[in-house]
Amino acid sequence: MTYIVVGNSAAGLFAVEEIRRHDTQSELIVLTAEQEPSYSRCLTTYFLAGDIPASHLYLRNTDFAKRLNLKIVYGVKVNGIDPTRQVVRSADGWEWRYSKLLLAMGSSANKLTIPGGTLPEVFTLRTIEDALAINKVLEQGAQKAVVIGGGLVSLKSAYALRKRGLEVTVVVSSGQILSQMLDLKAAGMIQEHLRVNGLKFRLQTEAITITGEDHVQGVLIAPKTELATELVIVGKGVRPNIGKLRNFGFNIGQGLQVDSSLATNLPNIYAAGDIAETWDLVRQKFTVNATWPNATTQGRIAGANMCGRQEVYPGSLGLNSVDFFGLSAMSVGITKLQDNNDPGDWDQEETLKMVGDKPNYRKLIWQGDILKGFVLLGDTSQCGVLTGLIKTGRPLTQAQKNLTLGKSGTLAVGLMK
Repeated sequence: MTYIVVGNSAAGLFAVEEIRRHDTQSELIVLTAEQEPSYSRCLTTYFLAGDIPASHLYLRNTDFAKRLNLKIVYGVKVNGIDPTRQVVRSADGWEWRYSKLLLAMGSSANKLTIPGGTLPEVFTLRTIEDALAINKVLEQGAQKAVVIGGGLVSLKSAYALRKRGLEVTVVVSSGQILSQMLDLKAAGMIQEHLRVNGLKFRLQTEAITITGEDHVQGVLIAPKTELATELVIVGKGVRPNIGKLRNFGFNIGQGLQVDSSLATNLPNIYAAGDIAETWDLVRQKFTVNATWPNATTQGRIAGANMCGRQEVYPGSLGLNSVDFFGLSAMSVGITKLQDNNDPGDWDQEETLKMVGDKPNYRKLIWQGDILKGFVLLGDTSQCGVLTGLIKTGRPLTQAQKNLTLGKSGTLAVGLMK
């Protein structure tokens, strides 16, 4: 038996550990396009902010591969699969035979396609290599930065740069920041909090050109308006690393489509993490929910099933959390009524109060008597309880709703049993 796992981030890492729990003898090979051992992408902005050293990005000790009797091959870009011969092929022509194969190649950041987008101080932030390169520019004395995009990675990058003392302007094409994570009200409160802490924002603004000959000098946002800068970080979303896998017979939607065992439609091939399209528990459809917790769970279950287990993946959730200068926010599932296409009985409940100079905001989204999503800003202590209620999908009575909306998380936990 030979197991091959393509990718060594969250899904791949948890998969190989699970495989070794059930099978300590068979050959186990990891193929990864990167040149680094497994590390946390979630922590790269903490490194840029100066909160942790680069060494703290790595997830396992240096003896990890030896302990698991695991062969890791770095710098491998897989671009071919022969399901009949059970062979996986790299871009430079190498081949490996597999008995069971897991595709966990994750996703890549979308590049900026405007003039000047390839200048050396223009970055995306997806890999440890990106983080180290950005840090080098910071160490060379950059004073100003422009972040293009208003999503989670963009805002975390802007926050990190501001903590390093830079003057930071965030350029957002839409009318609000964090539009995929928060409703307009919560996003506005986060934006104001960031503004008070020194970040500048340009909403409903497009970057036209990045100026400079050999190095970045500015970002042109209108024919006569240029933001001076020495560093640009682009956060315009990610795309699953499907590439040439479209040519080998996989069922593909937003990502590689998998069943409840994380198996693809091709025999002995599984997929997990950002590349996998799984069942969304809230939206009741297949989609890609590219988060670290989803990837780790999918990797573990895929690894178990590759070893002959029969574990069922119940489905994924869209979930995000963040903390900016002491103000926390978290969202799960549907956060805006317009996010759903179902004409059913939808409603929302909001509460807002100030605790000192910080907001404490909660919004619950209901479909009839079933909790479908929430936004928490400030006090996020009930996030576990509310997430559990969403996962159960169980209708609540009005009395139970009142308990959920109240202060006692203990009572709400009881409702899930």
